[in-house]
Amino acid sequence: MKPRAFAALFVLLSVVAVSQMQSPVRGTWTVDEAHDKTVQIQVNFRSAHGQHSDSMTIDRAAIKPRQTSGAVQFALTRAAGTFNFIGTLVDDNGSGQVEFTPNPQFTKDMAELGYPNLSSDDVFRMALLDVTPQFARDLAQAGYAKVPVEDLLRMRIHDVDANFVRTMAAVGIKDQQPEQLIRLRIHGVSPDFVQQITAAGYAGLEPEQLIRFKIHGVSPEFVQNMKQLGYTKLDTEDLIRFKLHDVDPEFISSMKKLGFGSLQSDDLIRMKIHDVTPEFAAKVKQLGFNQVDADELIRLRIHEVSPEYIAQARSVDKNITLDEIINHKIHGDRLTHM
Repeated sequence: MKPRAFAALFVLLSVVAVSQMQSPVRGTWTVDEAHDKTVQIQVNFRSAHGQHSDSMTIDRAAIKPRQTSGAVQFALTRAAGTFNFIGTLVDDNGSGQVEFTPNPQFTKDMAELGYPNLSSDDVFRMALLDVTPQFARDLAQAGYAKVPVEDLLRMRIHDVDANFVRTMAAVGIKDQQPEQLIRLRIHGVSPDFVQQITAAGYAGLEPEQLIRFKIHGVSPEFVQNMKQLGYTKLDTEDLIRFKLHDVDPEFISSMKKLGFGSLQSDDLIRMKIHDVTPEFAAKVKQLGFNQVDADELIRLRIHEVSPEYIAQARSVDKNITLDEIINHKIHGDRLTHM
């Protein structure tokens, strides 16, 4: 192709691309919530790329009544373009139509930041989520330049900004993929949380371990409580299993008062799994089995040996052992014929 012809084709394609970017996208709006100074608007758009919905906050001062009673018009301008609204608003109940017009300068600014081929749908979604060139620029300076568009959008949704990246790096969580940073944010793993867990004796945890702590409610306070009860060397999985099975400080303290002061983590978890409560352990001890251990209590529960059954067995034979009582229960023996 001759250079002049190629240049003409390039210009033509550029004009087509710009015209596509500048074509408006239309949708509808309704009032979600209304407050003294703001109105929460729910917008819904349908395009060739699918359906998009979002919630936007509009200042009441920007909502301009028109001549007709209840008729309003207002606009929300963002870096990627402008949303123009028309419709009616009466007693904070409103609805109407909305039109989005992209901002050509936005595509130029984003191209300079490493996003030269944004589609009209990309620009539209960036407008909905208020992705700005400054947001992308700050992320680039924090080490996340030219992340994929989908990652950039999700980082904006979950507020994974440059400040979050830097503060997490300062507590040891650095060089992570965008998806991992997003997961940390979703599950509430903050720099403060990392610092507190580190101070509690669990330094250098991987992001997924921190996320699992958050998911299962392993807080710095929980860790400290376990240490005060003598459980200073629990690994991360033990702490998570404690939470999963509701092995809490109250349970451990109650069992300690009954003489079970040296229970291993597995013993505590098994006791919880099989519903060995402090009340059950206390009743077994009161029935004359002061030296009962965790395994025996668990076996009693597994075989559904109740305190009443133990008391009945003791009334027949005061020297009977727990093993014998369990065997009688397993075989369905009548205690009156022992």
